[in-house]
Amino acid sequence: MTTALIVHIVRASLHDGSGLRTVVYFKGCPLRCQWCHNPESNRPEPEILYMPQRCVGCGRCTALCPDHHMAFNGKIRYDREGCARCTRCAEACPSGALAACGEPMTVDGIFHEVIKDKDYYDKTSGGVTLSGGECLLYPEFCAQLLDKCKKAGIHTAVESSLHVPWDHIESILPVVDAFFIDIKIADPSKHMKYTGSDNALIIKNLRALADIHPNICVRLPLVPGVTDGENTAQTAAIINTMGAGVRAVELLRYNNMARGKYIALGLPQNPMFDLMPQDEAAMHDIRRNMEAALNRGINLRIH
Repeated sequence: MTTALIVHIVRASLHDGSGLRTVVYFKGCPLRCQWCHNPESNRPEPEILYMPQRCVGCGRCTALCPDHHMAFNGKIRYDREGCARCTRCAEACPSGALAACGEPMTVDGIFHEVIKDKDYYDKTSGGVTLSGGECLLYPEFCAQLLDKCKKAGIHTAVESSLHVPWDHIESILPVVDAFFIDIKIADPSKHMKYTGSDNALIIKNLRALADIHPNICVRLPLVPGVTDGENTAQTAAIINTMGAGVRAVELLRYNNMARGKYIALGLPQNPMFDLMPQDEAAMHDIRRNMEAALNRGINLRIH
């Protein structure tokens, strides 16, 4: 694979591994979590984001593509139906009302970006993290990129749901220093209800990974009323059956800040964003309950 679709490259991240990190977000995800706060990373093809509040009515997009951009009350209405998503309108938009989401990039192109912060990685024990969507939908590409990072002396990490074939994971093992793995819901039927797939493949892959890789952090997204109740003890029970490679658990406070992304993608508003993030007292209660359910010393932290 010569290119992969990239949503963002975010520099100076503090939440995706040790130290200061550059995070590369790949486009495409095999799951459809009902609470997803990165919907722009779901589909494995380019998309157009439209933010009407930024439109200045210049008409450049209508000149390029009158079939899908029409003037209405001083603004431009974007019609997604039948749009080929060629992104020419986004390239021409001077105000950022139209933006392309999903840029084909090469391994060398991404490495050129991430190597810029090598000094910061060295001084803070940071590095590069591959995320998504699901970066492991691009296993050969990830293996090549991570190998270049390792050869340059850069610490490497991968964030994944592990809802991919095992050979995708196996191919990157020699060049990954740390894994961050989501266990979204312990119960298979609830996992199916809320993500569109059961969790059998995820648990199978995590169990195999924990037997052979020494540095795995399991992440639990805390969706109010869905994953922050009995699910925490159920998830701890699964972790208790894993090998010694699972060294840490992160409890992820609920994020309901993605309304603008759904608007920009022309998606219906997500009613789950009416749920409020947990307060400090609730987070510490969840942490105490999780600690009580874990049967060995695991680094448990709130993110």
